[in-house]
Amino acid sequence: MAKDIPSEIFTILQTPLQKAGKRAPVTPKRQANINWVENLPRAYLSYQRKEKQVLIYTTRAGERIFIQYPGKESARKNDKKRPWDFRPRLYSLHDDNHHFDMSFGDMLKTICDAADALDKKNKKDTLRIFAALLYRMAYMLDHAIIEPFSTTTRDVIYKNGEELKYSDEKVRELPAIFKYQPKEQILKHIAKEYPRWGNMSFEGFLFYYELLVWNEDCKYYYRNHYIKKNEEWINDKGRVNTLLTGIRIIGYLLGNISLPDLIDGFSMGISPASRDEVMRICGGLVKTE
Repeated sequence: MAKDIPSEIFTILQTPLQKAGKRAPVTPKRQANINWVENLPRAYLSYQRKEKQVLIYTTRAGERIFIQYPGKESARKNDKKRPWDFRPRLYSLHDDNHHFDMSFGDMLKTICDAADALDKKNKKDTLRIFAALLYRMAYMLDHAIIEPFSTTTRDVIYKNGEELKYSDEKVRELPAIFKYQPKEQILKHIAKEYPRWGNMSFEGFLFYYELLVWNEDCKYYYRNHYIKKNEEWINDKGRVNTLLTGIRIIGYLLGNISLPDLIDGFSMGISPASRDEVMRICGGLVKTE
C-alpha cells in the first residue's frame, strides 16, 4: 500500500477495477475515436508525398501535439495495409523541428530512465501514481467528449522522402472526439518529481503515449474488421493491453513483477498486467469495488 501519497492525489486517482469486454464502458469510446480517424479527409494525400496534421493538444509548456497522417502502414500492400495509420508529432513552442518519432520501445525506455532518476524517497509512490494514471488512460476514464472538436490543420509536403514545407494553418471544426483530459494536479505532482520525459514535458509524454495507443486501436480494428472479416472487435491487442504492458513494466521496476514473468509475457508481443498485478502495482489506487 502506498501510504505516503498525498490525500488529494489518492482521492483523484482511486479507481475500481475495470472491464474490457465488448459491453464494457470503454468500448464505445474506443469505437468512436476509431471512427473519427477513419473519417478524416484523405483526398490527394499519400504517405511521404502529401500528408496532413491535425492539432490534438497543446501542453502547458507550449508543446503542440498533432496527429500526422497517412502513416507508413497506409502504403503497405494487400493484407499488411493499414489505411488509417497515423503517428504523433510533437513540436516545442515556436519550433517547427518536431521531436523524433518515438516507438513503444522508446516510451518504455523513457519510463525506465525516469525510474532511475527519481529520488529514492519518493520513487515508489511516484511510480504507483503513474501506473494508476496509465490504468485510467487504458480505460479512458479521464476522456471527455468534445463536440464539435475545433482545431487547426495543415498540410505537410515532401520531396524525395523528406519534409519540405508546411502549409498555412487553417481552423477546422471536426466531429466529436473523446479527448484525454487528465487532472492537472496529477500532472503537476509527477512533473515536480521528474519534469522531462524523453526531452518532453511529462504532459507531452503522456499525450504522445495516448496518441500511440489510439493508433494501435485503429490498426488492429481495421485488421480484424476488414482483413480477417470475422472479428467485429478486439481486446487482445490495442489500447488496453498496450497500456497494461506499460503498467507491468512499472511493476518490474517496483519489484512487484519478476523478470522471467515479464519476459514470458512478451512471447505474445505484449505483457499486460493481470487484475491482481494491477492492484499490487498501483498500491491501493486501483482496487475492487
